[in-house]
Amino acid sequence: MTEVFIITGVTCSGKTRRAIELAKKIGGEIISCDSVQVYRGMDIGSAKAAPEELAEVPHHLIDVADCDKPFDVAEYARLAKAALDGISARGKRAVVCGGSGFYLRSWFAAVADGVKIPGDVKKICDEIEKSGAGRLAEALLKIDPDAARTVDILNPRRAKNALARCMASGKTCAKLAEEFAALPCPMGEISRNVQILDAPDEELSERIRERTRRMLSGGLIEETEKLLARGIKNNPSAASAIGYRETIAWLESGGKNERELEGQIARDTAALVKKQRKYFKNSLLKNAQYRLA
Repeated sequence: MTEVFIITGVTCSGKTRRAIELAKKIGGEIISCDSVQVYRGMDIGSAKAAPEELAEVPHHLIDVADCDKPFDVAEYARLAKAALDGISARGKRAVVCGGSGFYLRSWFAAVADGVKIPGDVKKICDEIEKSGAGRLAEALLKIDPDAARTVDILNPRRAKNALARCMASGKTCAKLAEEFAALPCPMGEISRNVQILDAPDEELSERIRERTRRMLSGGLIEETEKLLARGIKNNPSAASAIGYRETIAWLESGGKNERELEGQIARDTAALVKKQRKYFKNSLLKNAQYRLA
């Protein structure tokens, strides 16, 4: 069975350096697990490893997509599995590095159900959405009265996705959930050696402030302007990434007080840390498919 080393944890906890050191020690290659570093041109705000760090060991799943086009977890899983297979074929060991929860989940369980949504179904759901979030829930409950038991129907995105899948498959949400739970992990049969990094609040807060200052002095604003010109707003996932969403809003509001921007990015990053900690505690740490290093 292939052994995979997973270095994850909260933002600013030192994942990149730890992963590089481990990869050099064991003769490994790094597979990024970061939902922003997949995009070309999103370098400063995503805290990509510096060129000299990238040169220390081979890296995969960095700069594989354009910022103006959607890139989802199913595509990530496909590319990550291909990278893992290549690393194994070369007799090397894989070190997964990153803290993006949904991407990280693909190393433990299925993340895509395989239901294909026809164009006409997408069009119908888009039209229903225009009438308001309540209409999505109403339409879903009409074809699946028990949908609320397995889907947060008050969440417009989830209600719309569930509606589309039910319409396309002819199955209920409960049946789709049952089939999804039985799907294998997209990475195949692997053993997982996991390290979850964190730091005391005071230390982490200082790291966040320092990194935010470094990003701004290193050209985050100029980088964001270039991304806007390349159409980043056509891709809501990329445009809403922390560091970029605040800078976009700052630029569009006139962009006069850089200290305000710095403070907003730092606050939003700290809020992300809280969400990450909750994910590791309530989701990842409950998973029994791996051992902690």
